[in-house]
Amino acid sequence: MDAFYFDGKSSRRQPVRLTAGNDGLLVAGETVTRAVATADIRASEPQGRAPRTLRFADDGGFCEVEQGAELDALLAALGLRDSAVVRLQSRWRWVFGALVVTAAVLFAAYRWGLPWGAKVVAPHVPIATMNVISEQALQQLDGFIFQPSALPEARRRKLTDAFHALAAEEPELAPYGDHLTLVFRAAPKLGPNAFALPGGQVVLLDELVEMPGIDDDEILAVLMHELGHLAQRHGIRQLIQSSVVGAFSAAWFGDISAAAAAVSTAMLSSGYSRDMEREADAYAAATFRRKGLSPAPLADALEKLEAFYDAKNRRPDREGKDGDFLDWLSSHPDTAERVQRLRAAN
Repeated sequence: MDAFYFDGKSSRRQPVRLTAGNDGLLVAGETVTRAVATADIRASEPQGRAPRTLRFADDGGFCEVEQGAELDALLAALGLRDSAVVRLQSRWRWVFGALVVTAAVLFAAYRWGLPWGAKVVAPHVPIATMNVISEQALQQLDGFIFQPSALPEARRRKLTDAFHALAAEEPELAPYGDHLTLVFRAAPKLGPNAFALPGGQVVLLDELVEMPGIDDDEILAVLMHELGHLAQRHGIRQLIQSSVVGAFSAAWFGDISAAAAAVSTAMLSSGYSRDMEREADAYAAATFRRKGLSPAPLADALEKLEAFYDAKNRRPDREGKDGDFLDWLSSHPDTAERVQRLRAAN
C-alpha cells in the first residue's frame, strides 16, 4: 500500500510503497529503501478517520498511512493487531458499559469510600492543629458576620457551666482537652443557631438563647448535638471530604470555571452534612439516656427552630430578599424525620 515516510529527523515527507514480507516490512521510495523487523513496528491507535502511524523503534522514523482495508490487510500480514482495549473501545456497547462502570465506581467512592476514609483518618489529625485553623476561621467570621454577644455575664457563665457538665466524662471528647470551649456571639443575619468548629469551639448565638419559647433544657440539648459533631470528628471529616471533592472538581473543571467547581463542591458535600446531622442526633440521644436524661428537649428545639425559620421566610418584608436569614436546614435531614427518631429514642 502507499504511504508517506518521515525519517524522524526532518519534516520532509516522502512517498513510499509498503510491502509486508516474511521478515517484516519493506519501505521503498525514490530516496529511501529499508526493511523494518516486525518487532520494531509500533502501530498507533485508530483516531476516527485520521491517518495512523507506523513508528519504527530502531531509528525513530515512521510512516503515515490511511485507514482502510489495505492497512488492515498489511497489519494482518505482518502479524500485528490492535490491543484488546483498542478493539473494545471501537464498539459502542463496550464503551457505554465502561462509562456505566466508571460512574458506578465514582459514585461508590464518593458515597461510601470517601466518608469511610475520612472517618479513619480524622482521629489521627492533631486537635491542636485543628484548633489553630478554627481560631483563624472564628476571627474571619468575627470580621464580617459575628458581633460581640450581648448576653449578661451571669447568663453566659451559667450556660458555660452547664455545657462543661454535659461534656464531662465523655471519652470521645477527652482529646479536645482545654480546647473544648463555649463561645458566645451574636449574628442577626444568621438567626438562632449554634455550631461546632473542628478545633473544639462550640459557638452559641444570642439569637438562639433569646428565641421566644425556648428554654435552657432545649438550648443545652442543641449544645449536646453540637458536642456530638465534635465527638464524631465531623468537622475534621468534613474538611477532609471537602478537600478531596474540591480537588476532584478542580481537576474535572480545570481552569474553565472556578465558580462551577466551587458550586459542585458545595452540592456534593451537602450530602455528607445530612449524614453527619443524623450521627450527631444519635450521639446526643445516647448520651442523654446514659446520663438519665430524655432526648425529647432536642426534638422540641428542632421543631421550634423550624417553626421560627418558616415564619421568618414567610414574612411579607422578606419578598425579594436573600441572605437576611440563611436557611440552616438546607443541608440537614428532614426535621420531621429527625424529631421522629429522637422521640423514638426517648
